[in-house]
Amino acid sequence: MEILQNKETEKAIAALWKKYLAAEIVNDIIMEGIRDRLYLEHMDPFTGKDPAGKNSFLTAVAETAFGDTLEEIIFSLFNQKKSMLPYSELTDFYGGKDLYDLLLGYTAGQLRQYDNSIINENLYYKKIKFPHDIQNKIELKTADTLPFEFFQTYHVYQKKNPFLYADAGFFTKKTSFPVILENNRVWMSVVVSEIESMKAPIEAARGKVVTYGLGLGYYAFMASEKPSVESVTVVEMNPDVISLFEKNILPQFPHKEKIHICNADAFEFIDRQKDGDFDAAFSDFWGGYFDGLALYRRFFPKTVRFKKTKHFYWIESAFADYFFRPVIMKFLMKKGKHISIPMPSLSKEAEMLQNRFEIYLESKEGILASSDDIYRLLSEETLISLMRDFLKKLT
Repeated sequence: MEILQNKETEKAIAALWKKYLAAEIVNDIIMEGIRDRLYLEHMDPFTGKDPAGKNSFLTAVAETAFGDTLEEIIFSLFNQKKSMLPYSELTDFYGGKDLYDLLLGYTAGQLRQYDNSIINENLYYKKIKFPHDIQNKIELKTADTLPFEFFQTYHVYQKKNPFLYADAGFFTKKTSFPVILENNRVWMSVVVSEIESMKAPIEAARGKVVTYGLGLGYYAFMASEKPSVESVTVVEMNPDVISLFEKNILPQFPHKEKIHICNADAFEFIDRQKDGDFDAAFSDFWGGYFDGLALYRRFFPKTVRFKKTKHFYWIESAFADYFFRPVIMKFLMKKGKHISIPMPSLSKEAEMLQNRFEIYLESKEGILASSDDIYRLLSEETLISLMRDFLKKLT
C-alpha cells in the first residue's frame, strides 16, 4: 500500500499525528484513573438536559479528576522535551494554555455520567440475585462502585480523533454488581462495559447459539430470553465456574431449559464443531485487552471455515483500538512523511504482532490518494477487516 504524495494527504497525516500524540496522553491518564479506582468527593450530579450544561459539567469533572495531572504532564512536555519525545512535539504547535485546553477537552469528551437504571432496569439484574458462594479458588460475590468512581466503558469509534479509546463512566449513587474472583482477583463481572459490549452479539443471537466462555451467564441469559433463540450451548473449561453457576444462577433463569453447558476447552470444542451446528456464536473467554489478544489471535482463524454460523468476538474493536490502529499511524508517518515513530511499550508478543501487521500493510495493494482514503483506513470497519485478513494469513 502506498500514499500519493500531495498537499491533501500531507495535511491529513500531519493533523492525525497531533491527534495521535494528544490521544495517547489522554488514554494513559484515564486508564490510570480507572486502574486506581479514582473517585471524586463532594461533586453534585448533572440533572439538566441542556447539552451545553452537560458538557460544562463533564469538563468540571475532568478538571477536578485530572487537572493536576495534565498540568504536570504539560510542564514536563515543555521542560523535558528530549525525554518526553515524541509527545513533546505537541509544544511545537500549542502554547501551554492551548495544550491544556485541548487535552482537557479530549478528556472530558471521554467521560460519561450514567444513571443507575442501566443496571437496575436491565432484565438480567431484575431476574438474577447473587448469593455469596465459594468453590475452591473461585468466589461469587457482589462488589460496589462508589459515587463518582471511574470505571471503564465500551468505546465507540470517533472519526474526530480515531486514536482515543479510553472511555470512563461514573454513577452518582453507590451501585452494586456481581463478580467472580479467582485467587481473590476479579476475573469476571457484569458491569456497564459488559452490558454495552455484548449488545450487538445479543441482538444477533438466533436459532441455535453457542458461546465460548460462561462467566456469570449474562450473554447466555439475554440470548435465552429471545423467542428467536432455540438453544444456548455454553462451552466452559473451568468446572468450579460451572458449579457456581449451576448452583446459584442458572436456577433463576426463566428459560433454563434452553441452556446446555459443556465442560470443555473452547479450542478443542471448535475443532470438533461442524458448520451448521449453530446459527450464531459468541467468543468471550478472555478477561481483557492483554490476555485477550493472544487468545483472540489463536481462536479467530479457527472460526473462518464456518459459513453457516455468524461469529462475534468480545471486545474485538478494543483490540483494534489498542494494538492495531497505532500501527496505522506508524505506517502513515513512514510512508507519508518518511519518519519512523516509536510504538507504546507493550509485551514482546504484542510488539511482534504489530511489526508483522506493519509488514502486512506495506504488502497490501492500493494507493491512499486523499484524506478520505486515509480516514477510511483508520475506520473501525476497515481496520477490523484488515485485522481479520492479517490474522487469517498468519496461520
